[in-house]
Amino acid sequence: MIIHTLNALKDNFIYVLAEPDGSCAVVDPGEATPVRKFLDHKRLRLKTILCTHHHLDHIGGVMELAKESSCEVWASEYDRVRVPGITRAVKEGDNLELLGHKVKILDVPGHTLGQIAFHFAGLEALFTGDTLFSAGCGRIFEGTFEQMYASMQKIKQLPAATRIYFGHEYTLRNLEFIKHQLRSVSEDLFEYEQLCREALAQGRPTSPTTLAQELKINPFIYSKDLESFTKWREARNHW
Repeated sequence: MIIHTLNALKDNFIYVLAEPDGSCAVVDPGEATPVRKFLDHKRLRLKTILCTHHHLDHIGGVMELAKESSCEVWASEYDRVRVPGITRAVKEGDNLELLGHKVKILDVPGHTLGQIAFHFAGLEALFTGDTLFSAGCGRIFEGTFEQMYASMQKIKQLPAATRIYFGHEYTLRNLEFIKHQLRSVSEDLFEYEQLCREALAQGRPTSPTTLAQELKINPFIYSKDLESFTKWREARNHW
């Protein structure tokens, strides 16, 4: 499977998971046009849409694409009435198969109460939506600090080599915030910032990152306790 990253809207990412036989799945299609153009260009057949949560910038293209392709739409059981066109409501503990690959569902509430992540252990890939970003985490709109912190701890248990495919290109802004708070730059932070700037200058996204990388530079996931996490999140809310 090849994972392609598409840009959408202002700073969203849409992911296309493509198999050699031309079948594919799409994660969080915030709009239909870039997906349709890419699928037509690559001659791919859309089989399944995966939705991490119900926000419009992640599901805005679902109905249009589903109508055109008659594909399945997977979303959280909690979002059954909030994501249009759902054909399969999923929850943590479900052991599913997508295009021949095993996928597990992780409940990772905080940003929203129905937020889920899709974990492909065989591909060492995790699609986190707006729960975990590189050098950051999502705003807490529906959930609680406790829930978001617990979601961070759940993700931390995955193998360090896991590639994190996140929902928005916020990385440089997040790194600027961390430097402002710490008032210093570690070697890990400096090197990672340079790599990200180089990628963006070459027209490449900063997604995916890896869990190993985030455990070095992301205070939202390396925070040792809820109090520390909450301080970081509140500071980011006002920065």
